[in-house]
Amino acid sequence: MGWLHTDDENGAHEGWVVAVLSGGEEAPHDTFEDSEETWKRRVNWAWSYKYDGNEGRRRAQGLRVVCACGWRGPRRPADFADPDACDERLQREWVRHAEVSLSRTLPERLQRLLDEVEDTVQALSFPLRPGGELDEQRPLLAIYATTRLQNGAEEWQQEAVRAARAADYSWDEIAQALMTSKQSAHEKFRKHVPESP
Repeated sequence: MGWLHTDDENGAHEGWVVAVLSGGEEAPHDTFEDSEETWKRRVNWAWSYKYDGNEGRRRAQGLRVVCACGWRGPRRPADFADPDACDERLQREWVRHAEVSLSRTLPERLQRLLDEVEDTVQALSFPLRPGGELDEQRPLLAIYATTRLQNGAEEWQQEAVRAARAADYSWDEIAQALMTSKQSAHEKFRKHVPESP
């Protein structure tokens, strides 16, 4: 089993390190059967001994992190002297990929809250039905509530963009989450977000 993203319940984002062999061929990712041997050797991934070039084994020309969704990271150098450091760097790449991929997948709790707010505001704005109670329709309250939400959302969005830039997400990745173009995202938020050094 590889890395699983905590927000992805269906397992579509599971990551592994694979050895890249000569000619760019990828070795199969580590399987469950390798776990006892990796434990004995006190390493996290079998590539560090299966493709080390010793005792007639093929030698990895590099490493790549891959995801069950089909995404493949760039080829990176394999450091057989410090395989755990390689794994940590590759895991960070994969976590970033999973975060960007899941940036438009709302957690169930948040989706329920948004649905409840939408239903409540629509009920307040709904035209009064014949024979209905007078307090069923409160369009002025709906206007006030949506204005507060809109003002809050703008502030929350700016703070989220600042946090994303501080975490070194690119304007392209931020634009994907905003469902807009990179240029539009940059123009809208650059005055609110200090550029990374």
